[in-house]
Amino acid sequence: KLNNKLIGFISYETGLFLKNIKHNNSLKTPDIFFQAYENFIQFEEKQTIINYNNDKDLKIFEELFDRKVNKPTQIHNSKNFQEQITEEDYKHAYQKVIKYIKKGHIYQMNLTHQLKAKTNMPARELFERVNEENQVSYLAYIEDDDFQILSASPELFLKIKNKEATTCPIKGTRKRGKTKMEDQDLKQELIESSKEAAELNMITDLLRNDLGEVSEIGSVKLTGNRLISECPTVWHTYSEIKSKIRPKISNIEALLSMLPGGSITGCPKKRATEIIEELEFTNRGVYTGVIGQINPNDDLEFNIAIRTIVKENEDLTLGIGGGIVIDSKEKAEFEETIQKAKSFMKILEQ
Repeated sequence: KLNNKLIGFISYETGLFLKNIKHNNSLKTPDIFFQAYENFIQFEEKQTIINYNNDKDLKIFEELFDRKVNKPTQIHNSKNFQEQITEEDYKHAYQKVIKYIKKGHIYQMNLTHQLKAKTNMPARELFERVNEENQVSYLAYIEDDDFQILSASPELFLKIKNKEATTCPIKGTRKRGKTKMEDQDLKQELIESSKEAAELNMITDLLRNDLGEVSEIGSVKLTGNRLISECPTVWHTYSEIKSKIRPKISNIEALLSMLPGGSITGCPKKRATEIIEELEFTNRGVYTGVIGQINPNDDLEFNIAIRTIVKENEDLTLGIGGGIVIDSKEKAEFEETIQKAKSFMKILEQ
């Protein structure tokens, strides 16, 4: 039984380890990282709950609420995000994915790569800029002596409250338009795309099966199909799936059993992860792992760690990627990955 709230992340490679998938990991960041908090503020839909042990702790919260925020005025030296691979590198990996699809190994796979940047801007100031440019459901800032994680993800991986589970896989992307009319046209194009619909349907079925492994028989329900998510630089489509976790399975067991997330691997999941390990250019680490919280009552909520910066000293790493199916177009897929990073590129331009 927990007495504290736990906040942290589980890496993508942890999911591979749990599934006995052979992999290498050369990253310095830990695979599993959590911090425990006795005192914390919890924002619910219609209320704010302050959890504290004594009056001294409450006074700290009162001082926190009264604190004035001073905008930093220091000018920072920054080098904006740059691709670490060429379009030719991406094309080579992409063509191998298509060959695997044609041979029947997989139906869909998520291919990712990384952008790198440099800045001497403090991580907390950088996160304020991330927050300003990314109005999404899941913002996270995690600080350690050796690294900081700054995440602005739109994708819920798994929420369990009172044994009721929810997952919302995202698949399908269009960039935002420059005018209102263009924006609506691109949104409609996404809605009407049979390719994007097929891709989301495949991942939705995968997540339904993953949830089914840990849920009561007959409880897995598709409660939202091809819903629209509005992000600062892109439109997304997603599904919502709900179930009831079996009483004998703990919430953390359910979470671990579903790693790595199907929306950022592909299907079938095991073969897709093996091909990812063969073709991708570097380890993923926190990126496409999960970030979230475990409450003292064992309820938990984790998002997929996309749109996530890892800061190590002055070095920034941002993972980007997208799903590939048989009728994908290589240049469009590469451009889509860059489009997903646009809101992060803005934070170093100010």
